[in-house]
Amino acid sequence: MATADAYAVLAERHGYPKSARYLRILEFLMTPQQARIAADLPSTPEEIAERQGIPLEMVNSEIEALFRKGVVFPKNFETREFPRFARSVAQLHDATQSILDIELYDDETKKELFRLWEDFCEEEWYPDRMADMDRLVNPPMRIVAAYRAIKDLPDVQPFEDMRQILKAQESIDVCSCTCRKRRTTLGMDCEHSHDVNCFQFNRGAEYATIRGTGRRLTYEQALELVDEIEEDGLVHNWRNDRGMHMTVFCSCCIDCCMIWHPIDTHQKNIGMYWAKSRFQAEVDPELCNGCQTCVDRCMFDAIEMVKAPGSKKLKATVDPEKCFGCGVCVLKCEPAALHMKTVRPPEHIPEVGAALGH
Repeated sequence: MATADAYAVLAERHGYPKSARYLRILEFLMTPQQARIAADLPSTPEEIAERQGIPLEMVNSEIEALFRKGVVFPKNFETREFPRFARSVAQLHDATQSILDIELYDDETKKELFRLWEDFCEEEWYPDRMADMDRLVNPPMRIVAAYRAIKDLPDVQPFEDMRQILKAQESIDVCSCTCRKRRTTLGMDCEHSHDVNCFQFNRGAEYATIRGTGRRLTYEQALELVDEIEEDGLVHNWRNDRGMHMTVFCSCCIDCCMIWHPIDTHQKNIGMYWAKSRFQAEVDPELCNGCQTCVDRCMFDAIEMVKAPGSKKLKATVDPEKCFGCGVCVLKCEPAALHMKTVRPPEHIPEVGAALGH
């Protein structure tokens, strides 16, 4: 197989056979020989060596390099057996930019990788994802409220409680958020400081640990990190059903997230992808001191300041239609004027959710 054909074959597998931008990413990530090997997967290394006329040791060495780069994913992470090329753009996007402790690139080379991905995302991938969004029947993901904002409510279910979700996992790693890492490295504005806040669970955690892109956490350490993430104002989202297991758990912002950012810039409704939690913020106007901290923290534009009867101060008010029940506003309300209340029944969360597409 010719080298140019190998890159094109790999791009076609992800639906971008004619994208010059995507080809540039693949060319950055792989040498010509590595591209030919990746295009030959899932053939065995022995079959590839014989077919391409290169030593078996070289094939195995190149597969190892591709694994480290986040391009190839073996079924067995320990032995690297049964490798395959990334199954989707999303998997390649996350794995190749999640490079927490891997010294693959110097700073300038890393920036070039981020620049290539940013260009492709903004010009091609995000617009295509927004077109796919229009075909969603039900939101595949759901907001999970900050657990300190709902901890005193009587009917919180395990699948909407961060403490219980974390406790249900056999292993937990934390990785860099590829979206925030890329955009902040490239100098784009984001008011949130946490770019190491992407939780990987179970097989995802095993992959992150072995590859060196994650840091293993105890349950107690994960809870402490969740506290920091919630203080930072990031919004948790989880599968929109009653399941307790998923490979990746994200805490997002509107400036960077590969879902929320393009939905905002393309003027779509985030409710197409994220269902609301069962909770909603509510203001006690008697306690509100008009500080506006909640307005600044709400990424859903659900809180505004209004003239309150009998008061010279503007008071916060929550628009129930816009509130997604994330609870981050409650955590920073010094006069304790904000609290969460349950406004939807447990049946709001389906038994089985919609399939996630990439």
